[in-house]
Amino acid sequence: MKKWILKHPYSITGLIFLMLMGFGGWYLGWNEQNLAFLLLLYLIVSLGIRLDDISRQIAAGSVGAASPLADETEHLHGQLNEIRTSLAAIQGTLQQIRNQIDREVR
Repeated sequence: MKKWILKHPYSITGLIFLMLMGFGGWYLGWNEQNLAFLLLLYLIVSLGIRLDDISRQIAAGSVGAASPLADETEHLHGQLNEIRTSLAAIQGTLQQIRNQIDREVR
């Protein structure tokens, strides 16, 4: 249940504010201004939740910032080496085809 709440904080917040709006509108007789103020509070709370998510993502990224960057650099070097090997193989194959065409033309 806790994981679901952490994955869907906007749903929980929306349900809470919807229940508050329903209770205030029907039982307390709130007018449009009160409901609009509650909607403004909902938007502020939602913005706070989003900013909290962003700050957690930034904090999680800065904990091991050096290691993922080094791993990514090594991965890119590996990919570049594979590309060089593939290009050399393609160049060799094209050279063979060219030699074969030259022999056939003569």
